[in-house]
Amino acid sequence: MLGVAAGDSAGGAWELGYSAVTEQVTVIAYQLIERRALDIPDLVRRIRELDGSEDGEPVYRSETPHFRAWLDRAAAGTPVPEYDPSLDGVARAVPLGVMFRNDPAAVVAQSIALGRLFAADSGSIAAGVIAAAAVAASCFGQSGRDLLAGVKEAITPSLRQIANEAENGARLDSLPDEFDNAIETVGAIAGGAAPARVANNSDDPLQAIMAGLVLAASSPERHHVAVEQAARIGGSVLGAAVGGMVGARLGILGWPWAFANDTWFAEIGRRVVRGPDETRDLPIPYAVEQHLMTGTRPGFH
Repeated sequence: MLGVAAGDSAGGAWELGYSAVTEQVTVIAYQLIERRALDIPDLVRRIRELDGSEDGEPVYRSETPHFRAWLDRAAAGTPVPEYDPSLDGVARAVPLGVMFRNDPAAVVAQSIALGRLFAADSGSIAAGVIAAAAVAASCFGQSGRDLLAGVKEAITPSLRQIANEAENGARLDSLPDEFDNAIETVGAIAGGAAPARVANNSDDPLQAIMAGLVLAASSPERHHVAVEQAARIGGSVLGAAVGGMVGARLGILGWPWAFANDTWFAEIGRRVVRGPDETRDLPIPYAVEQHLMTGTRPGFH
């Protein structure tokens, strides 16, 4: 969670710190701590709460266009998934990779379920599955070519299911070959050259997450460099996803840029990893974000 918030902040979606990208991940993490599984109807309610659905003020900051459109559709009656390609799911998938790190099948199944809530595009859903699998592998210290090879092995059996159940399924046909090409790129990073070779079109969520994998796998001595480079390619969303991968591998670290609520994020991450399965003694996400935006109000609210 520290890596997610750091990568989001580095991406600059919200100029004063982390944005709606991290806010969504926090809501998902809270549910996983409490239930150790996704509950989609309850998750929709929790996500919409931060948009003011329960007579409160909206507290999301700098939402992506896709997420803002999803929230508006949900407010109108039902959360309809987005048909256009979207990278948003790669950040949301981070806590799933940590939670289900010991169960590769659950990583894939839960990531598909979460992806389908927001996206109807095959590439967008698959990108989220890739991100979750990479985070799970990072929890066990995988890096370099082993990381990409392990992610490929984990997600390839699911590609046909994703393609059959979502739009633009043909986009996934070339994905195994793209993994092979990316594996050859690992270790060849010089500035932004290697990611550019992978992400010729960062608007394509699969190319963007592949560039993120190459960065996360390369294990530079300064761990934050991969996150900075990812943020340059894919903004706060890709920065948050790669931050999650790096953070899962290295644990709680000091990041070279400041962001609010870092001790809260550290505790959320700790509980996702090993419990306790309890959030009643943690701050309420809506209250944290409302306070961050407006400061303390007098009286009781």
